[in-house]
Amino acid sequence: MSEKSLWLFIFILLYAAYCFFWGVRGSKYNSDNPEQYYLANKNISSWVFFFAATAATFAGLTVISQTSLIFHDGFQYVGTAFIAITVPLGSIFFFKRQWMLSRKFGYITPGEMYFDYYKSDTIRVISVLVTFFIAIPLLAVFFGATGYLVNTLSEGYISRELGMWIISTIVLFYVTRGGFKSIVSVGVVQSWLYFLTVVLLGIIIYSYVGNFEIFGKALAKIASTSVSSWGNTNGYGGGDYNGYFALPGVIQWVAGLGKNEAVGGPWTAMMIFTFAISFMGIVLSPSFSMWSYSVKHPKVFSYYQVWGSAVIIGLLLFIFTTYQGIGASLLGANADINSNGLAIKTVLPEVSKNDHSLIIYHIISLMDKHALWLTGLLAVGLIAALQSTAAALLMTSGSIITRDLYKAYINKNITWEKELAAARIIMLLIFLASLYIATFAKPAMVIFSGISISIAFQFIMVLLGLVWFPWITKGAAIFGLIIGIIIVILTETIGQQITGNRLPWGRWPLTIHSGVWGLLFNVFICFSVSAFSNITKIDIYRSHRQKFHDFLNGHMGLHQSRTKLRSFAYVIALIWLFFGVGPGQVLGNNFFGEPGAGYDAWILKIPSIWGYQIIWWFFGIGLIWFLASKMDLSTLPNKPIQANDLYKKPDEVQGEVNYIDKVGTGYGWILILIGMAIFSIVFYVYFV
Repeated sequence: MSEKSLWLFIFILLYAAYCFFWGVRGSKYNSDNPEQYYLANKNISSWVFFFAATAATFAGLTVISQTSLIFHDGFQYVGTAFIAITVPLGSIFFFKRQWMLSRKFGYITPGEMYFDYYKSDTIRVISVLVTFFIAIPLLAVFFGATGYLVNTLSEGYISRELGMWIISTIVLFYVTRGGFKSIVSVGVVQSWLYFLTVVLLGIIIYSYVGNFEIFGKALAKIASTSVSSWGNTNGYGGGDYNGYFALPGVIQWVAGLGKNEAVGGPWTAMMIFTFAISFMGIVLSPSFSMWSYSVKHPKVFSYYQVWGSAVIIGLLLFIFTTYQGIGASLLGANADINSNGLAIKTVLPEVSKNDHSLIIYHIISLMDKHALWLTGLLAVGLIAALQSTAAALLMTSGSIITRDLYKAYINKNITWEKELAAARIIMLLIFLASLYIATFAKPAMVIFSGISISIAFQFIMVLLGLVWFPWITKGAAIFGLIIGIIIVILTETIGQQITGNRLPWGRWPLTIHSGVWGLLFNVFICFSVSAFSNITKIDIYRSHRQKFHDFLNGHMGLHQSRTKLRSFAYVIALIWLFFGVGPGQVLGNNFFGEPGAGYDAWILKIPSIWGYQIIWWFFGIGLIWFLASKMDLSTLPNKPIQANDLYKKPDEVQGEVNYIDKVGTGYGWILILIGMAIFSIVFYVYFV
């Protein structure tokens, strides 16, 4: 065994020990009732939710893919980093209201809430099916990436399959044993490792590139050529620019990937906009909606939305992962750049266009000659990032299937002890199914994981009806959801496979993401059916649904001093959506200097589109803060909620102490020591 592999195993063992510790400890607090096991007694503290939810939402989905796709597609793909704004934007409009309903009526799963509101078994069953078909392929991707990481960084000492099965078992143990308490407790450390890993990888690239001036001048040389994965934009986007440095227009009237691809690259302004909007599906899905039930009070959400998502994740995606992906091209990983003599130096091995996901592993390997222990730490950081999302998904999907399928329709009178056993068995089955697909059915893993978030996004109309618009009827929500899912499938690769490649369009026709294609049909069906039901007066459940909205409006209410800001909020939100992440983003191609004009002509000394995106990211942070705090969308209710909890009285809930809170008070010195350790590592890498 090499020294590199030894360090990798040491850090894996330390990480595993921490996970097993919380698996055991968490099991001591979850045996009394479902609320404790599934939702940590609905008592998660602010800073715990802040870290754990941030990692669960973003880490697994971005830690590898963001860097590799920026490496492949250049700055046009950087625009997708606006998910740091659109994802919390989605949670702002729904999380507080869902929390209020869960406190009022004792809901544990979204399916229980859907059923109670719409009086529909269909929506509940669809939520279970969607959860099932989303969880397994995504878990397969996360587990598979973990196995590949262990195989690569152990220099083949451990096979991909063996590494995947062994390391993934860590997740299974602490999730099934410790429940949601263990997930959030482990999630705090996973978030720190995720943040640290992304920052350190960016610093490593910076140390090899030299400085920002060298970086900018090297990019300017490339921008004056046609060297990129997609060639030049050929007039799309305001000029004939290198596709690596510009968006290829607002929209292109093409059939889509696989049929007729866009000129200059797929990431038009409309493609970025629809992708970022569709990514809201991560927080609108039944699996992640459950997170909104778990906190002490809704003000917790604002910390996660503003500081966790908008600020920290935005910083990681817009700055550090961008520097990693672009910098890797300048350090020898891009064969085209090398052949044209445009690389700064060649310290990375060349990566083919089909294997660009390998780039993150090669960046880590740069430390082999300097600090092998750091290689092991960075590897564990990637594992932790992947497992943070995987653990959350395994827990919530197992909970939903147990309560909304098994308990609701198969064994209604099941005791809690047997329900707990059933939940663990179901989680085990999901776990095994995911590993089977990752081992023996990799094409299916890729195909289904690619559509999962777009399908989850279709729940937006169900949620809009539930917490905002009582005129959306049961039938409208059902048919809109079903049609939306079908359209998503038909505008993805799987649609071609199902139809034998007979569809006249490919993936993402007209450079519009499948999630928004589904949404367009979803909205049309939903509005049409609701209007018909209201006109013909066949909506017999309107008064029932109105009671929920009366409760929400009575407790949610916007403070009187801020009602005059409502119109202003609409205006600034629309402006940001249009110019920041929407069609107006194409203005950034040459707003701060033409891409091919040379380094001295770049006003910001970086490519214009990158500077434009960073500026609108800052505006996006302000938007999230304004909506969450000033428009009272993530603040405390204006009066106490009289809970109808199934397991405890309101005074009992208020009197409980969250054991996790002790970590932030009695064990604050531990956080200080960890912070000092992180600072020491960063200092060592950067200066030594």
